[in-house]
Amino acid sequence: MADLPTMITGEEVRALNFINASTSHHFRRHFRQGLRSHIFEVLDAGDVFKETQGEMIDGVRWFPRAVPKKMLRILRTRFSCLDQVLDEIKKYALILKLLGPDLIAVSQEFIVEYTGSGRSEIVLCGLQEYVQGKVFDPWNLHGDIPLKTFYKTHFSGEMSEKSWMARAHEVIDVFVRRTRKMIMENGYIPDLAGNGNLLFTAQGEFKLVDINNIIEARCDGTIALDDKKYPSCDKSVEVLAILEQKILKNKNFPDDDLYGHFLTLERRARVRQIEETFYQNLET
Repeated sequence: MADLPTMITGEEVRALNFINASTSHHFRRHFRQGLRSHIFEVLDAGDVFKETQGEMIDGVRWFPRAVPKKMLRILRTRFSCLDQVLDEIKKYALILKLLGPDLIAVSQEFIVEYTGSGRSEIVLCGLQEYVQGKVFDPWNLHGDIPLKTFYKTHFSGEMSEKSWMARAHEVIDVFVRRTRKMIMENGYIPDLAGNGNLLFTAQGEFKLVDINNIIEARCDGTIALDDKKYPSCDKSVEVLAILEQKILKNKNFPDDDLYGHFLTLERRARVRQIEETFYQNLET
């Protein structure tokens, strides 16, 4: 497989052979780019005009930031055959079925022909739901009640604290249970460990927005690596453990078979070594 260029601008997206050249939409490169995907905000051109030129309201000129209608993902990988890209779509269909549309940023996956390299190649794209929320970093939780701290930091005043925390706690519980079921019954786990992969909304909804990295979860001595050589499976299980320990306060946690396998001191030490090598390679 070959990869798309490491950097594409919004104007270059408009020039891609598989993008409609309509002037009604504007593409803006999203600040959080993935290792696997180019990510763009799909904006209404009229909203972008108001953002840049302003609009008069009661004698005052305002510059409202344009809110994306959708998010466009263009996978960097170009596939050599149709079966490969269909396998990727099957993985997305699996996560949609098992986690449900209430817990992921739903996407319309589509296959296109890319000719920018001078030859015909297969590219997978997605037109994904835009989730307006705040990044939830499992390794950066504060206070005895992390959800309360998160609410006060990001959403204070938008919804009552009691209502927000009740909803957030409920949805985390559902998320953990469905993800565990996915591991135990289907042998896969989504990437929960990537920077910015998990978001909370002002309404207490919890969403996984990175749907392009679904890893085989093998309950043996192998530390499974994803296509970028990162131990995503083990790190994602760590995220589940954090949610159960620090958010759900699961009292049965020490006797849990899943964590008993993945979170031994010896295994976590091996995972740390692999993780360090991964980041060292990113810097070179």
